[in-house]
Amino acid sequence: MNKKRIDAFLVTKAENIFYLSGFTGGTDAQLFITLEKQYILTDARYYEQVALECPDWQLVEKKGAGWDALKDLCTGIHGLGFEAHVLTVDRFQHMQKEIPVQLIPHSHLIESLRIIKDEEELNRLRQAAAIGDRVFLQILSELKIGMSERHIANRISFLLREYGCSKESFDIIAVSGPNAALPHGQPSDRTLQSGDMLTLDMGGIYKGYAGDMTRTVSIDQASQRFRDLYMRLLEAQQIGLRSVCAGVCGQDVDAAVRKHLSQWNLDVYFVHSLGHGVGLEVHEEPRLSPYSELLLQPDMVVTVEPGIYIPAWGGIRIEDTVIVKSDGCEIMTCSDKSLLTI
Repeated sequence: MNKKRIDAFLVTKAENIFYLSGFTGGTDAQLFITLEKQYILTDARYYEQVALECPDWQLVEKKGAGWDALKDLCTGIHGLGFEAHVLTVDRFQHMQKEIPVQLIPHSHLIESLRIIKDEEELNRLRQAAAIGDRVFLQILSELKIGMSERHIANRISFLLREYGCSKESFDIIAVSGPNAALPHGQPSDRTLQSGDMLTLDMGGIYKGYAGDMTRTVSIDQASQRFRDLYMRLLEAQQIGLRSVCAGVCGQDVDAAVRKHLSQWNLDVYFVHSLGHGVGLEVHEEPRLSPYSELLLQPDMVVTVEPGIYIPAWGGIRIEDTVIVKSDGCEIMTCSDKSLLTI
């Protein structure tokens, strides 16, 4: 804090509150941290939860917007740091009015601590990935012609919770046929037909940490075009996985995959970055993108997910979540990536 010229720091982002304190009440709380003490501000609905989840934090009663409690904590404080990327302009203006201290903005301060995972975090991420693998295997056994995308997505959501996740990491993607050309397409009432491709992007939250995996399968029969494109994309993904290593720049991993796809002019159909960090959030730092200059470090966690999206035809995406190691990476998502016809 001395380096940041602040006497205290206010944490308002739900994931950062959980990371520092273990409190799962989200934005219904705030953390107020000084060099000597750590406080959690929340209302009466969460007093028992605070006692259970973060007994080492001093509870401060929060009434209404919580200005009085915050003002009391700021007694003797000159510089108060806050999460500038989280706080709304409206709330910042209220803080300026209500809290008689110098407000010092800091962006992604806690996120910079979260970017490298400890062993407990990695184990939770491994378990989230294992649950995703189990769900994928089960859903494959249930797929049949005539089943709707919406039903498939709902079934995946149910299974994630049934197998141990608290909720989904994101809205489950189940898109088939021409709908698979939408990278973030929403499940519809379209039903599976013979010859369809089906892209499934799924993940659940396990003890706060996110899973993320994508597989694309063929329904009943696969066209030669699908087979050819699938193998090209799988080769590209394997190149990406082999490129992930501590000391490598994120943009270089992305470039290696695009270079491979460009041999068949498929890079023009790869319309998003290669990957993103995964942790308490399903999309966080570091990034594997053309613009990422960050060097990968051991125990960072990223996805490797090239995709091909061809309008009016469909799309294919293959995604794994991996742990960066000094000599490569550990692949946590272990579901079959061979061309599966269901």
